[in-house]
Amino acid sequence: MVNRVIFLCGVFACVAIANSAERNWPGAPPDCWQEARNVHGGDFDDMWKINTVIRKLKDGKLNPGVHSLNRGYFFVAEEGRPNGVVTIFAEKSYLIRIEFSQLFGLSEVKWVNEKLLFMRPWWGRIAATDLIYDVEAERFIYAESVTDAYLAFQQFRESCPVHGCECIEKKLK
Repeated sequence: MVNRVIFLCGVFACVAIANSAERNWPGAPPDCWQEARNVHGGDFDDMWKINTVIRKLKDGKLNPGVHSLNRGYFFVAEEGRPNGVVTIFAEKSYLIRIEFSQLFGLSEVKWVNEKLLFMRPWWGRIAATDLIYDVEAERFIYAESVTDAYLAFQQFRESCPVHGCECIEKKLK
């Protein structure tokens, strides 16, 4: 039984490496990287739509949080698991509340400029979405999936001694 489990784990590792090798990487493949990185784009682009709700709170009061560059707006982020919330004051008679469900974590909530707010909700250990919300227009203007490619980097590096690496830099030398 133990040998069968080891064999199956070996097969799954090979499948994971093969799938990573077949992926169209936005730059060089992971065996060429100096360190692990995040990769943008992927198969879960709409995950954020399923797990995100925007509400208007009519009678809400909010203590000032992180101010925008023009100091007219501010937000308060409540990170949580499995739910997270970003509440925004945008000089209106109501607050904007962005609620995330099925959340693994919420990171890097910050102002991009005077009116644009960047958020990165994580849906699991490796899957996230980069979102930019326009607080004046009250809508998301940018959404793109993000994958933490640490595991791919590690798998490529571990497979190099066995399968050899096909790093572009190595081919150019």
